[in-house]
Amino acid sequence: MLRELISILLSAVGSNAATDGNGDNVLTDATTQHFKTPDGTVAMNVTSNGNATGIGSSNIETSAGGNVGSSNVDNIANVMSVGAKSNSYSDIFAAVEGEKITSNVIQQGRVAGQGSTLSNVNGGSSMRNNNGERKNGFSFGNAGGTGSINTEADVQTQQAMSWDQLMARLMASASASGIGSAQSNLDIGTGSDDKNITISGLVSGLNSNEGTVNTLVKGNGIINGTDQNAVGTMYGLSSGKGNSSLVGASSIVSNQSSSLGEIQAFGNSNAFSSGNTSVNLMSNTNIEDEGGLGVVHIDGNGQGTDNYIVASNGLKFLNSDNDAAFMGTGNVKGIGSDENSKASQSVDTAVDPSGVVKIVAKSDGQSISHDGTNSSLTFNDNGLVGGWRNSSFGGFANGLGVASGQNTNVTGQGFVEMNGSSMNGNSSMQAFGTGNGPISADTKAVLNVVEDGVQRNGTVNGIAAADGTNTNVQSLSLISNIDGFEAVNNYQKVSSSGAGSSSVSASSSTIFKRKKRFSVLANILKK
Repeated sequence: MLRELISILLSAVGSNAATDGNGDNVLTDATTQHFKTPDGTVAMNVTSNGNATGIGSSNIETSAGGNVGSSNVDNIANVMSVGAKSNSYSDIFAAVEGEKITSNVIQQGRVAGQGSTLSNVNGGSSMRNNNGERKNGFSFGNAGGTGSINTEADVQTQQAMSWDQLMARLMASASASGIGSAQSNLDIGTGSDDKNITISGLVSGLNSNEGTVNTLVKGNGIINGTDQNAVGTMYGLSSGKGNSSLVGASSIVSNQSSSLGEIQAFGNSNAFSSGNTSVNLMSNTNIEDEGGLGVVHIDGNGQGTDNYIVASNGLKFLNSDNDAAFMGTGNVKGIGSDENSKASQSVDTAVDPSGVVKIVAKSDGQSISHDGTNSSLTFNDNGLVGGWRNSSFGGFANGLGVASGQNTNVTGQGFVEMNGSSMNGNSSMQAFGTGNGPISADTKAVLNVVEDGVQRNGTVNGIAAADGTNTNVQSLSLISNIDGFEAVNNYQKVSSSGAGSSSVSASSSTIFKRKKRFSVLANILKK
């Protein structure tokens, strides 16, 4: 009698499935099935799915689960979409057959429109075997944006899980276009217990004078047994008259048991000008198994009488053994009364799968005046690697130029570059002045590279001045270090065709010290 009672309890079968939805058009379906296989195994399976579309919003809530004896499985999948055109879809399949437990959960939310939009998915699975052991899985996603012209968001997740296997996929994208401002963001994740991936990103842009702003963030990832892959992407463009700005930040995380890998990326640029400005952002990060890469580009441009461009970006690689940060920054500022004056700043930071680092910060500018107004230009470029194997190194280049006279022109270019085991840089500033009366041209160029406290640096500056009629002054200061070859040029010239006096002064100081060599970075995420 006792054996028969135990047999009945072990073969007891239960199941449930439910679907509920809201929208202008809703389709729902749910099924349950109990059966016995030819070999006498008691089994059950359930399905639950729904699809809802609507103007303004739609949502679907599904659940499905059941048990055979003490073995059970439960699943939920909830989807909500908010926007002018919305679509919400979910589908669940779950089964228990003897000691075999399986589930498959699919979720998708899509939305498009103007203004603010949002897609949200949230689901999970829970299993328990005859021994009372549990296994849990999850999937979530949020994607949305704000833009007066157009916004779109799409989130998709799928998780197929059994007691000894997991396959999960997720994808999300959010884009926005607007007049004066736009913003896109996403946050997605999937996994089971100690195997999971998460991806997040945000891009936001502004223009002060109703210019056009476009933003885009994307993320996708896969878990297939012990293999994992996660990718994050950011794009942004802001342009128009006046001030333009962009900021973006992203994170991708891959977690397998005790091994954690994360890559963070950011980019920021502000362009201020009396004329037109534009800023641009592009970024891609990727973790595949125990390797990773990251690439970030940011730039800004301005053309007008007053220009000020600031740009910075960086990457941070983290794992259980090491944290490392890579960063580039730069700015350029110019003042001139001619509307053809211009300035540009760019920064590129990259780490490839083999661990080679490349950072390039680059400035370019020209200030022009034809009405007796002074022209001036300054720039600063910086690159830094910190915290890799207890080693840090960096470099910078900057320049300053000022010219006075009836007609003045100041041009400057600079960059600092770290590429694998080499560190290069250049700083060049040139100033011209023409006219009657006191005129002058003053230039200065600085280059400095620092590695583990050992410096290679140089400073070059010169002044050319005159007081008379029909005078011309010119000053050039240049210093560079390319692949270990240093170059210095300090040149001043004064000419006059009328009565008066003139003078030239120049000075330079250079100190070059041999830097220590540093090895290329090994695989950032390798344990």
